[in-house]
Amino acid sequence: MAAFRLRRPRSDGHPGGRAAAALDVLDARIRPDLRRAVVAGALALAALTAGSNLGGLNATELHTRLIVIGLAVVFVLLGIVATRSTATQLGRAAGHAGPGAGSATKVLCLLVGYLVVFVGALGLLTIPLQQLLVGGALTGVIVGIAAQQPLSNVFAGLLLLLARPVVVGQRVCIHSGALGGPLEGTVADMGLIYTTLTTEDEVLSIPNAALLNSAIRAPAVR
Repeated sequence: MAAFRLRRPRSDGHPGGRAAAALDVLDARIRPDLRRAVVAGALALAALTAGSNLGGLNATELHTRLIVIGLAVVFVLLGIVATRSTATQLGRAAGHAGPGAGSATKVLCLLVGYLVVFVGALGLLTIPLQQLLVGGALTGVIVGIAAQQPLSNVFAGLLLLLARPVVVGQRVCIHSGALGGPLEGTVADMGLIYTTLTTEDEVLSIPNAALLNSAIRAPAVR
């Protein structure tokens, strides 16, 4: 079946044509993320349902348990893809209200989505959360130490979004010896781990924890 598509007028310098060209560009940017989120989300839900119907890790047969583990891996991967695509789409939509709103929406969507994927994977594998917390105390300590730097960047990113010393699209000058001196540029994006700064010569990815501990000179946000 041929896909239904609206025919828009050509953009030969006419205002209506330029508007149609802008709609084409917007459609090309939005539809891939939206399609990817829908397809990945539907497949992740199918994997979750199939694994739950097999009984999780409580199944009696070994090959069934292996299938459940495989479905759990597929669910996590597809869930991550759906989460990232949805976050990108919602962040772009919220960006019309302001660049800072788009970044905050994207980060919050990522956090909620990853939490849903984590809880769903535990449910698929029939692992109670209480058992994971109690039985994996030592493992949690080891993982917590290993993930100390990434987690500090995540919490620093949340504080930056709440305190808003800088926002996306703002021209800033960052004073920090740990980052190699003053860095001046425009904030292009604020994520869970890094803040992207565009300078005249290059694009820098600055860890959120380092940015939070830096002195930032920027115009006041109103």
